[in-house]
Parts: sequence; structure tokens; C-alpha cells
Amino acid sequence: MSYQFANDGADYDGPTHEFLGVLYSGATRTPSSRRLIRVDSSSQPKPKVTKPRQPRGKQPPKPKGATAWD
Repeated sequence: MSYQFANDGADYDGPTHEFLGVLYSGATRTPSSRRLIRVDSSSQPKPKVTKPRQPRGKQPPKPKGATAWD
């Protein structure tokens, strides 16, 4: 079983302690302890596969007289 920080979802692998039924990081209560959630190791989200962005095509030129400045 692994742990993640509750607020940002970053993985945590270290000592933990429980206070009033809530799991926290660190071996003891300190001001730097952060709330943790238990995560099933099989339910880790897979990284998204992103397609490379295709370059935009160049716009065809406008015919003469199509704008007020021509």
C-alpha cells in the first residue's frame, strides 16, 4: 500500500503516524506534517499519452480587393 498527499496527489514514501483516525506524514506530530491518503498500488493512474501537436497550416492569401486597404 502506498500513500499520497491529500492536497496535491504527490506520492509519499516514508514514516507515517495516525492522529484521531487521520493519517499524517512523519513519525511524530510536527508543524510540517501533512495529511495523507492511502492509495492502492494497482490503482495508480497511468501517465497520459499525448500526441504531438500538428503545426497549423498557412492561410491562403486573400484575393485582391477583399479588404478595404486594397
